[in-house]
Amino acid sequence: MNAGQDNRSHEADRARQRMWKTAGAVPPDSATGRQLALMSDLSHATISPQDFAKAWLDSRRAALRNGERIGEHLSRHLDEVFYTLDDYPIDPTLREPGDATDDELLAAVNDALEKIEHARD
Repeated sequence: MNAGQDNRSHEADRARQRMWKTAGAVPPDSATGRQLALMSDLSHATISPQDFAKAWLDSRRAALRNGERIGEHLSRHLDEVFYTLDDYPIDPTLREPGDATDDELLAAVNDALEKIEHARD
């Protein structure tokens, strides 16, 4: 096993050791932490909706691959963002009637952030 694989294995083991129940408990260097940071970036208009969608979905896949565990409340609100992204065409030229718009994506992220922020341990 090379050093990179060993490091990823260690990170995955660390992630499996505990479940994060609130956003404050999530390590910022985890894939889940990256998802939360991206949501904040979109909310503050420091990332485009298209770049957010690509990076957030990559981070979600990484969180799953790493075995990161999150509590039900946090999971539910991250799932809401995922479901909105499932209906969001990253390429705006492929947008069809009924697809989520940039504004709807932003609203879903802001709603999820508000609910996540008000979660208790």
